[in-house]
Amino acid sequence: NDHPNFIFVKLLAADPGFRSECRCCGRDEIQAAADDGCSNYPTQSFPQGSSTSTHRNAFRFPFMTDDKVSASSSRSASQTIVEQYFAAWNKRDMDVAAACFTEDAEYNDTAFPQPLQGKEQIEKHLYRCAGAFPDTFQFVIDDLAVDREKGKIGAKWHVENGGEELPFTRGSSFYTLDLDSGLIQSGFDVVEPAVIKPGDAGLTLLSQAAKIISEPVRIVPLVLWGAYMYIVFFSEGILPGANALVLEQRTWEEVLNLSLNFFLVAPILNLPFSPVVHPGLEGIFNLLLSWAAMFAGFLSDERDDKKNLMPMLPTVAGMQFLTSAFLLPYLGTRESETEDLEPVFVDDLGAVARAFESKAVGPFLGSVGLMSIVWAFVGRPEFGGFNERYSSLIDLLSIDRVGSSFLVDLAIFALFQGWLVDDDMTRRGVIEGELNTLKAVAKYVPFFGMAAYLLLRPALPSKDLAAVSVDE
Repeated sequence: NDHPNFIFVKLLAADPGFRSECRCCGRDEIQAAADDGCSNYPTQSFPQGSSTSTHRNAFRFPFMTDDKVSASSSRSASQTIVEQYFAAWNKRDMDVAAACFTEDAEYNDTAFPQPLQGKEQIEKHLYRCAGAFPDTFQFVIDDLAVDREKGKIGAKWHVENGGEELPFTRGSSFYTLDLDSGLIQSGFDVVEPAVIKPGDAGLTLLSQAAKIISEPVRIVPLVLWGAYMYIVFFSEGILPGANALVLEQRTWEEVLNLSLNFFLVAPILNLPFSPVVHPGLEGIFNLLLSWAAMFAGFLSDERDDKKNLMPMLPTVAGMQFLTSAFLLPYLGTRESETEDLEPVFVDDLGAVARAFESKAVGPFLGSVGLMSIVWAFVGRPEFGGFNERYSSLIDLLSIDRVGSSFLVDLAIFALFQGWLVDDDMTRRGVIEGELNTLKAVAKYVPFFGMAAYLLLRPALPSKDLAAVSVDE
């Protein structure tokens, strides 16, 4: 019983599959150490129960038995479980990172209001964090304090981006280990002080910052959105007419009248409730709405395995009312298609998204837009010929905030209609260099190029056809 490895010898006899490893000499087979103790201390004797039992304390917690194989069994003998967890995190291997925790582990990240309960919650949180940080962000351990007997580990760390330390990213963590499995039983993170707990909002901001770092061009629609919101809704003197805060009655009457003549159905059918509006303004309004509706052809940009900060369907619906106020932030915050995403099948889309995959969408909305242009020139004969109606339209726009904002929206749509095309081609299996003419038309021919693209683009595959191809 005085043998320094007595307890391990007993475990080995009871369970031949038991393995442990020595922190001092690094031997991973207890049989090699059982005869003489640790090879670094060959002449020392450590009686059972001694608080100075260096060799007994040098052994790591057991990681493997015959009927249980822990994820830790293949880890390096030179790392603690916490270092292994950090290493897996930095590799974005969240399966391995989650395997460092017990099933009933608790993790309290103090940046969030509530602790995470159980391995399943921890794993989901890890994957959310992995999506929020670019791969260049790495957690670097500055110092480590280990109490092996009690299974306690403290770590001081900071975050680097491409090898450069980021400001305000220092933190400390404290971990308690399960002495039987050697896995993390509880964790507690403290980061540099913040006035409020950012939680999900902080993670969202980090995610957006990561997107801008990896794709700096995203800042263009976001900056333009800020300018758009100010100029269209709040400015004085930049656009004609009163701003939205004035709540001018004439403005709201104009919006209502244009809405009643949606897609020109009511005036073409001469319905009795159809109000009289300048045909040029009606044409601009309905061209803009049909253009906004075309973006529904990209609803496959939002899926279960690709969640965007702004969901795509509500964005397209909002564009029917506030146009660029919804489009621009969506373009700046959406998730890009990546190689590790699952293949996209039409079967996986919702009913609305599948409907807008129809080849009829482009021609139909293109026809509405063309009809709107023609209506502006020849609709409502009482507004006179081209020169007369053009002059009266300019006079109207010179005092009308709503109409002038429509022209701003048309310019923005022309600039950004191609932003979703490359990712849409990727979803359809089109590789770089293919269908370049169609891509160019979709990106650089305003409105009608988008209509042509929705008609001519390859269809998303179905699972049934994919299964047949595999069988053949």
